[in-house]
Amino acid sequence: MADKKGKKEEEKPAEGGAEGAPEVKKEKGSNKLVLIIILLSIVAAQAVIVYFIVPKPVNEEARAAKLADDSLRVAQEAATRMGELTDDMPIDATVNIAGTDGERFIKCSIIFEYDGKNRALGDELRRRAPKYKDMLIDYMSRLTLMEVTEPQAREKISKDLVRLINNSLPPRMGEISNVFFREFIIQ
Repeated sequence: MADKKGKKEEEKPAEGGAEGAPEVKKEKGSNKLVLIIILLSIVAAQAVIVYFIVPKPVNEEARAAKLADDSLRVAQEAATRMGELTDDMPIDATVNIAGTDGERFIKCSIIFEYDGKNRALGDELRRRAPKYKDMLIDYMSRLTLMEVTEPQAREKISKDLVRLINNSLPPRMGEISNVFFREFIIQ
């Protein structure tokens, strides 16, 4: 029987051409495999694209917690950050306390804190030091004994001086962030 099958195959002429040409067999199974691989590659590529392009769902609670943590960290950094100081040119003043008939006085010395990136502001603060000394003397001489001896007096005076100094600076020059007392003596 093997002979009969072999003879039948030999007798069959080759497709598509002359006799004696080698027979080309098309394998349907291998074409299907290639087609499946191509389709799977396309689907995989689309899945990768969708993964990177489509936004992922955000847990609002986690997002709010992260935002709060970031805000807290920024606030802590701002509170502990120290700018440049005018400590090379402190402004000193000795004035009588208002309402004491010249029997009591305040001796103080202040320096300014400003953003270190703004060198022009530092130069301007040093240039205007005589004006700021006059402002300090004027402000401090108006204070009463009660105002300078209350528990939060230095903090209040510092904030008032920051406001006064910033109001006296040219627009767009920048602002000081704090006034520090190097000396504060009530006699």
